[in-house]
Amino acid sequence: MILDKIIYKRGIKSKEPQIIEFGVPSDLSIKEYKRTCKRLAQALGYSNKSIEENFGKDEELGDPAQLKLLFG
Repeated sequence: MILDKIIYKRGIKSKEPQIIEFGVPSDLSIKEYKRTCKRLAQALGYSNKSIEENFGKDEELGDPAQLKLLFG
C-alpha cells in the first residue's frame, strides 16, 4: 500500500522530537485527517484540554449500548 505522509520538522535544535512523521492512506476522509492532526498535536506535547478546545470532541462511533458499558 502506498501511503501519503504528514511530516512535522522542528525548526530549532532541542531535546524535543525533531521529526514526527505519519504515513496515511491517500483516501483518508476529512474526519480521519482531523483525528490524525489531533494525534500529531498530542505527539508534540499539547494538552488534551487544549486539543479538545481547538479541534472539538471526537464523535463516538459504535454500538451505544457497548459504549455505555465502557464509558458509563
